[in-house]
Amino acid sequence: TCPAMTTRLERSLDYATSPAALHAAFTDDAYWPARVAEVGGEGARVAELSITGEGAGRSVRVLVVHVIGEDKLPPVVTAVRPGGLEIHRVEEWGPFDGTRCEGRFSAEIQGVPAQLSGTAVLEAGPGSDGSAARITADGEASVSIPFVAKKVESLVVENLQELMESEREFTLQWIAEHP
Repeated sequence: TCPAMTTRLERSLDYATSPAALHAAFTDDAYWPARVAEVGGEGARVAELSITGEGAGRSVRVLVVHVIGEDKLPPVVTAVRPGGLEIHRVEEWGPFDGTRCEGRFSAEIQGVPAQLSGTAVLEAGPGSDGSAARITADGEASVSIPFVAKKVESLVVENLQELMESEREFTLQWIAEHP
């Protein structure tokens, strides 16, 4: 067998909204289906959604299923695994303590020895006096497929980064429409 290769994922996303407003959106049960419908891609769905607690003490765990059609995959991937890919992505956010909130994320590609996982922190952006939020994610992607691991990892990380940008834009719009 081939040892798993890993690719680091380090990313900060700035949001022009307060950390409290961002946490409130993440722990609103109407937010997730709307986000997935808008930016999740064709065939994406919320498979599980669990919100516990009240107010700033709320926590959320969501499982979103994303589908990447075979036509959107590079030939090196479809040669190893014909057909599209189904990605199961879990996002969790804990309570907001007034300044920060901790989260975890993971993603698995069904039928492929590939996964991505890590932690995230939601807090005030630097120099923002609390009026802007920043999410800092830190994790790694690993793929155990001989010869194509690096290509698949970079594809997964690249697609995830594009998705995170789209999700950020959607989230800011959603918060503006749901004060």
